[in-house]
Amino acid sequence: MASKLCRRSQQQLKQKGVVKKDDSYASPVTVADLGAQAIVCAFLGQSAPVVAEEDTVFLRSEKGTELRNRVVELVNGTLDKPMSESEILDAIDVGRSKGGATGRHWVLDPIDGTRGFVANRQYAIALALLDKGEPVLGVLGCPNLSLENEDLDGGRDSKGGGYLFLAEKERGAFAVGIEDPEEAPRRIAVNEVEAAEAVYMESVESLHSDHAFARKVAETSGIKIEPVRLDSQVKYGVIASGKASAFMRFPDLSYKEWIWDHAAGAIIMSEAGGVVTDSTGKKLDFSKGRILNNETGIVAAPPKLHKKLIESIKALKQ
Repeated sequence: MASKLCRRSQQQLKQKGVVKKDDSYASPVTVADLGAQAIVCAFLGQSAPVVAEEDTVFLRSEKGTELRNRVVELVNGTLDKPMSESEILDAIDVGRSKGGATGRHWVLDPIDGTRGFVANRQYAIALALLDKGEPVLGVLGCPNLSLENEDLDGGRDSKGGGYLFLAEKERGAFAVGIEDPEEAPRRIAVNEVEAAEAVYMESVESLHSDHAFARKVAETSGIKIEPVRLDSQVKYGVIASGKASAFMRFPDLSYKEWIWDHAAGAIIMSEAGGVVTDSTGKKLDFSKGRILNNETGIVAAPPKLHKKLIESIKALKQ
């Protein structure tokens, strides 16, 4: 349902543009960000606290009137049973949990890769369930992803629906077409290849990663093929499906990583047989609250290639 809402909003963006929220990060906050969060949080209800990206501070203000009206219109244009404005705002605010190391928490990024969404590139609706800070369930909705086309960023498959990736701890990872109710989820797995045949992926935004350093790591590891740059956690799904080999991310120290940026992708990748760590080889720690305390970068790959990448990073930093 959230994926369908996001597609509908993309069509509206072409006509109406983007409303920007006045916050310290100057990120474009689309109607779909808030609408998707409302739908997912309303569905999750009180099953567990929710850690989510958006809130309604701006929406409830006088300046947020236009955006608020558009969110309500989009949500109710997607659902079979309409919600009131107050119900939608309250659903969005369900996501205010601070997370932590005790109990269970849902972690939601209603649109991971906002700039990709606005530019009609890749984005994902990312949802994970943490148990004592460890991901035990993950879902990635990737409405624009093609796994048939050689150009992964070339749009949706001939089926027209994009992909949904799912994983549960110790039960494997799966992919299924978003709009094909007859299709059964198929098990997916990473593809371990020699470094010379490997394709590594990185973020489109240079703010999110030091592309030059990633290239040095790749070359030192024996990777010869040019990188593929995609927005969002879609990269985890692509690698988990065996369509690419690795993901490296080396952000500037001033860039904040949030737990919703990686929680869903990390479990999908690991359940597909891959390894996800920081750039020193340590497991990602989602138990410290909303911020992912990681200042060294992220590396995701099949086991043998992952080991080689970590060794190359250590050698380059000596």
